[in-house]
Amino acid sequence: MRVAFLDLDHTLLAADSNQLWMAHLRAEHLISEEQSFVHDQFLRDYAQGALDFAALQAFRIGLDASLPPDILSAVRAEFERKTLIPAIAPLAPRLLTELAQRGLTTVLVSATRSPLVGPVVQALGVDHAITSCFGQDKVQHVQAWLQGLGSSLKDLHESWFFSDSHNDLPLLDVVMHPVAVDADARLQQVAIDRAWPMMSLRSDVSQSDFLLPRSAALGLKTGQSI
Repeated sequence: MRVAFLDLDHTLLAADSNQLWMAHLRAEHLISEEQSFVHDQFLRDYAQGALDFAALQAFRIGLDASLPPDILSAVRAEFERKTLIPAIAPLAPRLLTELAQRGLTTVLVSATRSPLVGPVVQALGVDHAITSCFGQDKVQHVQAWLQGLGSSLKDLHESWFFSDSHNDLPLLDVVMHPVAVDADARLQQVAIDRAWPMMSLRSDVSQSDFLLPRSAALGLKTGQSI
């Protein structure tokens, strides 16, 4: 089995889906200033490496649950159409096409919950999605998904993970081909130190004919951006 795992926020999307959703709710006057402040505090905790992910997930679920179902459904549909799908990174569809042409099964692995992941999965034609997992938990969720197929990370014939975030180092460390995509500063330095390929899905500038890093085919040096 050959699998490419992909992160969502700041990787396949050129933005953070949850922050976009919160901004949309604020614009529609559907959340209070206090709720907005609490969410912003979670983001500050994230930036400082002190995020309580379970608490953040519970907070976001509670926000959605506080809205009448008909209003939530209408607002989410408008958000998907006007904001979420347009936030897909320009070259993400091309990468998914190349992965499919290589015969790789594609799996989106994200801390984001399924209501925001689903529309992107459908738009890009991703094969599977594993949601609501963060950091080290991504490894466990991936292993559980593979176990359900009678496999494991070590049994895969080929494995990739495309991510922007140093928080994804646990999963990046255990695949055969880790790729830093529009990486944050910490992941970029790790990629340089470990000679991992780096790429961007946001611009055609300096892109090769193919997005998928294939060192032998492209003459791509490890640790080099494309």
